[in-house]
Amino acid sequence: MRWPHRFTRFRHGRGRSFGHLVHPRRWPRRHWIVSSASTTAVVLVAGLLPVVLYTAPAPCGAGMTAVGTATTCVGLDVDSTGFTDGGRLAGLTRQVARSNAAVDGAFATIVLLDNMTPDPAQDSDDGETLVHRIEGALTAVRRANTQSIAGGTEPRIKLLLASYGSRAESWRHAVNAIRKARVSEHIAAVVGIGQSLNTTRQAVAALSDSGIATIGSVVTADDMNTDLDGEPIVDFFRVSPTNTDEAQAMVSYLTAHGKQKVMLVHDLNEGDSYTRTLASAFVAAYETRTGIKISYTDPYRSPKLQLTGTARTVYMKNRFAKMLVNVCANKPDVIVFAGRSADMVSFMRALSEGGACALTSLDVVTGDDAANIAGEPLPASDHLKFRVFYTALAHGAQWDSAPPNSVNRKNYDAFEQEFFRNGFGSDDLADGHAMISYDAALTAIVAIRNDPLATTDPSTLSDALLGLRCVNTIPGVSGAIALASDGNPTNKVMPILQIQQNGFLKQESLAWPAGTPLDPQSTCHD
Repeated sequence: MRWPHRFTRFRHGRGRSFGHLVHPRRWPRRHWIVSSASTTAVVLVAGLLPVVLYTAPAPCGAGMTAVGTATTCVGLDVDSTGFTDGGRLAGLTRQVARSNAAVDGAFATIVLLDNMTPDPAQDSDDGETLVHRIEGALTAVRRANTQSIAGGTEPRIKLLLASYGSRAESWRHAVNAIRKARVSEHIAAVVGIGQSLNTTRQAVAALSDSGIATIGSVVTADDMNTDLDGEPIVDFFRVSPTNTDEAQAMVSYLTAHGKQKVMLVHDLNEGDSYTRTLASAFVAAYETRTGIKISYTDPYRSPKLQLTGTARTVYMKNRFAKMLVNVCANKPDVIVFAGRSADMVSFMRALSEGGACALTSLDVVTGDDAANIAGEPLPASDHLKFRVFYTALAHGAQWDSAPPNSVNRKNYDAFEQEFFRNGFGSDDLADGHAMISYDAALTAIVAIRNDPLATTDPSTLSDALLGLRCVNTIPGVSGAIALASDGNPTNKVMPILQIQQNGFLKQESLAWPAGTPLDPQSTCHD
């Protein structure tokens, strides 16, 4: 089934139900949840309806630990009891349980590790894209158990969900739970890792120290494959391009469109590997390509800890309001925003509300984290409108212009049919997170089936992953995946997307770090 116009706009889940969290936190951004049951907390949220009521937290299931003064469940959800008591995530947890119950005989388990309880009051990640990542991984598992997409159908695969909590601060609980269950649950690999942070680097380093390989899906920071001491994490791989790859694509877009006066707005938060390496990678790529030094920069620092007395969005908007005078004075052709998309929205809102100047429109170019705000109308005023362009990891319509008999189109169509068969909607494909998560899980499953010891000794899986290179590529739905010796994908394709003022998505082009598509025979190199 083809849906030729299905991705020009999609619902970003702002009115959907994620259910009541196990801990008292609100989930859907910019919305309120009113409990029908007894409540344990009343929270005032600036800019929203004033009162948010929450249900009492449920006890944590097997493999999970309660942390924090407001109970949050972190760890490995061994029994698929879930992180919510209703809504979409709870429904997905039940689907995971049913999928696992259908597996008999020899099996291996992959664990999807992420922040399963994102809170927009303090986190910059998003609950909707998290749901899409789970859907993508579950689609890969179900397809691999029924079709020979991943080197046969044995051993069969189970999926477990694990959470490291807000900002991955509880990564030790999650890693310890995975270690503890490694033998009993036949854990062969970990996939996912929702954000590039120092804490997630610590998590994958600790997993590697235990001989457990991790395949990242949406983590792009260049230093994600090194620990905090700069030593390589030998068991870390990923299917997403790096920030250096994204920066090269950004520069290609800017030079192709004659953008000469560039202003860089970048986050100095030392704990956020994504923002830090995106900024440095862009500066290096731009100055190498053009020979021009970027002279207009405006740094900021996002909060490292949970704020007290104000919401993150309010704090950041006030911080960005001070930048208006610099933007108006410099009159850039384009702003490159090396920061989290939630903060970029606050930046645009501050500029649009700050009063008129000579600028009437402004282009903003940023990295893949913008998928978290795609589908939402951009902030605007009578005197200032924005266009946002970003380097996406994948896009539901990225192969629509490819010939129907092309390899990429066939791989995507087969995935899409299975995705719909599982009851997931076309809107959930637009931001690309389901696709890239599917590819991470598929890569893990192929490696597991190529390694006869994977179910008994997962420390051998890295050797199998290193064999997935050049002519032995993974047929990813986001593009062919060839892993280099450093664990990064070789010349991975990226869609360049525009978020228009009304929130509609428009694909501008496809970009490859090498400038041309991956050719396993001639252009695939470590």
